[in-house]
Amino acid sequence: MTDRRRPRPGLHGLVVMVVAGGLALTGCSGSAPSAMTTPSPSVPATVATTSHDTTHATLSSRGFEHGPADFPLPAGLDITYSVDNPNNVTVVIDPAQGEATYRFLRTHLAAAGFTVTADANSSLVFSGHGWTGAYTASVETAALTLRTGPVG
Repeated sequence: MTDRRRPRPGLHGLVVMVVAGGLALTGCSGSAPSAMTTPSPSVPATVATTSHDTTHATLSSRGFEHGPADFPLPAGLDITYSVDNPNNVTVVIDPAQGEATYRFLRTHLAAAGFTVTADANSSLVFSGHGWTGAYTASVETAALTLRTGPVG
């Protein structure tokens, strides 16, 4: 279940900036997404992908309807805002988890079937399963953006 409240004015600008930045990083252009949603607090924060693996969750286990269902996310990731559209998924996380999430993605993307095409300054660009993606982390913000379709 998703909460469809209107975003706080400052947060909306951040999400648009992150989405636009992710598009620029992957070489795309476009407009801001049409629907914004935030996962309900009742969605479990950690769901193991196997009976022995408790190190990560997935987009689908965190309640996302779109995006690659088995896209790996760190267990206990604090999602502060999200976009869950058929052609665009954006996950804004607590910046305090940004660097750890960057290291997690560097370790888990290849095993999940994604090819990393750029890796520098706590940022990644990658593709796989019909999706292109970008992740970036800094002291101020950390976010993941996934898009379907051709790049460019």
